[in-house]
Amino acid sequence: MIHRFAVGDLPCAVISDGQPEPPWEPALETFFTPGTGVPPEELRAAVAAEGRGRTTVRCGYNCLCVETPAGLTVIDTGLGRDFGGYGPEVAPLVGRFGERLAEAGFSAADAVAVVFTHLHEDHVRGAMWPGEPAFPRATLYAHAAEVAFWSGAPPSVPPDQREPALEAIRVFGERLRPVEYGVEIMPQVRAVEAAGHTPGHMAVLLESRGQRLLCTGDSFHDPLQLGHPTWRTPWDADAERSVRSRRALLEWAAAENLLVLAYHLPFPGLGRIARDGDAFAWRPIPA
Repeated sequence: MIHRFAVGDLPCAVISDGQPEPPWEPALETFFTPGTGVPPEELRAAVAAEGRGRTTVRCGYNCLCVETPAGLTVIDTGLGRDFGGYGPEVAPLVGRFGERLAEAGFSAADAVAVVFTHLHEDHVRGAMWPGEPAFPRATLYAHAAEVAFWSGAPPSVPPDQREPALEAIRVFGERLRPVEYGVEIMPQVRAVEAAGHTPGHMAVLLESRGQRLLCTGDSFHDPLQLGHPTWRTPWDADAERSVRSRRALLEWAAAENLLVLAYHLPFPGLGRIARDGDAFAWRPIPA
């Protein structure tokens, strides 16, 4: 699945790393739990209000390729080939970014930069399979706080988060460059503050000829979080900060009618944010 479009003079392609299909879609209750501040009755009411009667999350993995004046930039890289962490039934449905990159007419050797919104394995593993850098010429970028946190992550951090991040830092070595919020990482590609999901989680803004695209990473996983911006997931490291960051990004995107790329929404993950009272609503753009 490949979706081509442009942001001003920047040719772009959303390339899907995969999307679990029924019956392998994750259950809503695994994303929105009482422990993250979502009472079961509130979740049931929100789903009923949608009118679709669903019980699962349609979880995509939407990687972005951007042809900048300085060369090809990749934003997030999916799970990588032969990922089995979600079970043997799901394994063939994900980890497809590498092969689809070639289908889109790109080579991994074309990339001069790979930008990670954060270092969870579903964003970095596609850049380090099988145990070595998958993009041989690229410089890799993550926020300085992200690199610092995972480099010294305590044992209390779940192993399925800590170990892939540490492996990425080891594999990338000196090619992994820490950046700060507000920095132009590549021409017309800028880091945006979005911490909370992880300590150095960032959004990425593309801007060209007055057009803009905001890549929100894991600021939200499901449209329900737009209608309920205080809803968190078990993977949000700093609950309060994740809520502040999510609301700030949603308010900005709605106020300025930004085109948004949501990493985990169904392919192609492109849409706009509309105000809905004190909350927001997702307006998808079809593939």
